[in-house]
Amino acid sequence: MTHTQESNFVRVAHGLDVKPLLKLLDAKPELWKEITARQKFTGSPHKDTESIYVRGPYKMSHYYVIWDTGSYDYPCMEYLKPALVPLMQPVLKKLEVKDMGRVIIVNLKPSGHVTKHNDQGFYADHYSRFHLVLQSNQWCSQTCGNQKQKFEVGDVWWFNHKKLHTADNVGMTDRVHIIFDCVTKYFSMEGVTVTDKNAVTFDECGVVND
Repeated sequence: MTHTQESNFVRVAHGLDVKPLLKLLDAKPELWKEITARQKFTGSPHKDTESIYVRGPYKMSHYYVIWDTGSYDYPCMEYLKPALVPLMQPVLKKLEVKDMGRVIIVNLKPSGHVTKHNDQGFYADHYSRFHLVLQSNQWCSQTCGNQKQKFEVGDVWWFNHKKLHTADNVGMTDRVHIIFDCVTKYFSMEGVTVTDKNAVTFDECGVVND
């Protein structure tokens, strides 16, 4: 297949059953309050969010967050693993993941916005970024470069986090995504060339899905 134009969004999977994980999250709302550094650092584009770190950096310091590529399981992994592993494992297998980075569950609150930014540093250069949608509404969207995309519950999307991007939830309910990073041969930090559509599927990128 001849790839003709860069796309900032590629759908990797859809129709995943997210209900078991949502049930675990609903049963332990205190998980959202354990680590608040992502949304509270000075100038954070994520101030309207709350996060659960399932895998993260060695320490919540500027050096380890930006420059260190290591990722480690956090304590909540044990609690979430019974639902999280069956949910993510088929996707990671499809992507033929070579190196697993951070896994963060992020809630963009109603009327919330992630302000324009791009991800920088050795960590962001090393990993590709994906969103797995756990909860959303029709008023949620994400922009990357000059493209805008809406995600559906049960979808998994790659997007080019090295380009300027934003996210918006102007609805009345939470938007909850798993944001996970990994090294896969199918996507690089240079972006991926695909078709002349604004968003494509994994198979349309010329990847054979066995």
